[in-house]
Amino acid sequence: MKKIVYVMKSFAVKAGVERVMSDKMNYLAGQGYEVVMVTYEQGQHPDAFPLHPAIRHLDLGVPFFPIMKYGLLKRLPKIRRLRQLFKARLQALLDAEQPDVLIVSTCSIKLMDIVLSAKTRARKMIESHAPCYAVKKSVYYQDRPLLRMLAVLYDKWMLGQAAKAYLLVTLTEGDAREWRSYIPRIEVIPNPVTKYPDAVKPHDGSGHRIICAGRLNKEKRFDLLIDAFARIAADCPEWTVDIFGEGADRPMLLDRIARYGLADRIIIHEPTSDIYSEYQDSEFYVLSSLYEGFGLVLVEAMSCGIPCVAFRCKYGPEDIIADRQDGLLVEDGNVVALADAMLWMIRHPEERLRMGKAAREAVARYQKPVVMQRWMDLFEKSE
Repeated sequence: MKKIVYVMKSFAVKAGVERVMSDKMNYLAGQGYEVVMVTYEQGQHPDAFPLHPAIRHLDLGVPFFPIMKYGLLKRLPKIRRLRQLFKARLQALLDAEQPDVLIVSTCSIKLMDIVLSAKTRARKMIESHAPCYAVKKSVYYQDRPLLRMLAVLYDKWMLGQAAKAYLLVTLTEGDAREWRSYIPRIEVIPNPVTKYPDAVKPHDGSGHRIICAGRLNKEKRFDLLIDAFARIAADCPEWTVDIFGEGADRPMLLDRIARYGLADRIIIHEPTSDIYSEYQDSEFYVLSSLYEGFGLVLVEAMSCGIPCVAFRCKYGPEDIIADRQDGLLVEDGNVVALADAMLWMIRHPEERLRMGKAAREAVARYQKPVVMQRWMDLFEKSE
């Protein structure tokens, strides 16, 4: 079996990417692969999720986040020194480990050029966990023409580095279309569902709970979810929304909930290690994201027999949900449409139950043995 080195920013946050990576690495280690997880900003933080005892976690100790407190002029030379340190330490590690496969995630896009230029016999791959357009710096400068122009040039150079990889693995067909502008060799492999319960808690349509989960940041747009529920709250007085996550937007979201007078009906909880129990104690899931690399939470919820309501965001929901068959898809960013879809789910318990059963059957294709066999075929494939 081959030795695989994964390069990641950190493995400290209980979130979707970290859970997916632990699932994949644990599966590979269980199949006999030698897996080394390399982080560079882990510090003293504990691992977010349990890892197979055979997996080695090595941290390069090159934290970039502290320099964000400095202004741009002071930050640039510090970034240069940290990049040099990262390059040296990564190269030393690769020289010692001699991996067969080296994988870098698009979550580390700013260092992708260094990883892909490293001197190693390993086959280099890129693993996309965020859509191509979402990793571009230019998306953050829409209203600042000069900075946007510079960012566009930076994006062209940085994403052009992808061509140095043997191939890029993306999660959806839509994202693959965008990445082909930078690298021709692409495989589409969805994320595996963490677990596919052998049996799920039966629902009779009498519950009154909506569930959501994810980082509390602008990309997840929980503010739009709150706005949507506020529009229908008076029409469904018994219903509540439970959000599981942590992040910088928590104070803003709590303030928004309070202004609507819904503090007892929209509850923000800390992340949980047993999200599957929470899914099964809910009637349906709502995804309000600006974008998704894939939409793993949809697959997880559906595996528990509950349907989902989601914006048609880039990319993922339309790959996973069959509209009106096992869930509902609405116009991206349309709060009124989201509210209407949620209210439809609430008022149609029989259809909701039917969709939940169909959803569980549909996502059986994302079980780990099915998805991970495709990864192992890639690793074992000759040139």
